[in-house]
Amino acid sequence: MEKKLKLIFSEEVKEEFKRDLPRSVQDRFSMDIEFLLRLKKPLSKTKPIEGLGKEVKGTAVELIKNGQPAYRCVYVIKGGALYILHAFSKTSDDLPKKNKQIIKLRYSKI
Repeated sequence: MEKKLKLIFSEEVKEEFKRDLPRSVQDRFSMDIEFLLRLKKPLSKTKPIEGLGKEVKGTAVELIKNGQPAYRCVYVIKGGALYILHAFSKTSDDLPKKNKQIIKLRYSKI
């Protein structure tokens, strides 16, 4: 039997995912999530998020779709589960402070 992670994707984050990401990006990130659930490497580029502070003990990772604007879906794998923490668009190279705060808050609830 194939090992698979449990998906934890809150209604709040699902709403962001639908509202803030275009359909093509939703489709791509959804496919990436399916790969991650099966412990496979996602198709999209990924990057660990630095600078979240010591309160984030696991590694939060971004699924990346660059462009103008760029799109991100942030997740963490912890305790046999894949937690989707945040989905958003951005226009700068850095992770905006508001988004960092949202990720930290949601991580603290795991």
